Amino acid sequence: MLTLFMSLSGGVSWEQALSPLKEISAIWVICYIGYVSFTYFAVLNVVTAVFCQSAIESAQNDQVTLMQNMLMNKEKHVRKIQELFGRLGATDGGVITLQMFEENINSDAVSSYFEALGLDVWDAWAFFKLLDSDGGGSVDVEEFFMGCLRFRGQAKAMD
Repeated sequence: MLTLFMSLSGGVSWEQALSPLKEISAIWVICYIGYVSFTYFAVLNVVTAVFCQSAIESAQNDQVTLMQNMLMNKEKHVRKIQELFGRLGATDGGVITLQMFEENINSDAVSSYFEALGLDVWDAWAFFKLLDSDGGGSVDVEEFFMGCLRFRGQAKAMD
């Protein structure tokens, strides 16, 4: 067992471990090579992949990091929101109303934008009321941006 452990951890050369096994039987050489191959290529790679995947998911789901990234790219997002507002039929002042939002919530442009943000919007009225922080009945670009920023994270779907 010590030889097997040392073979994997670099304490003993594979050649040094194989020499005595060759003298005993070729079956033990095949078992040893099978053990080393399985451990290196299957077990260690799977364990490494699990740790890497966990770290990637952790970084992607980190709410603070997501919010900081979105704030750093605010200008880009605001341009996209303005384009989205144009598709929704926004007024000259750059605001949308509940009626405009409800009429276009199921369009491809709107649903793909919310999907890209990681938001599950299935109730247009409730979502719009949550975005309309000042209760004015309309949402401007800044309100929309900050509202979407608030609703990202672990609780992506509105309940």
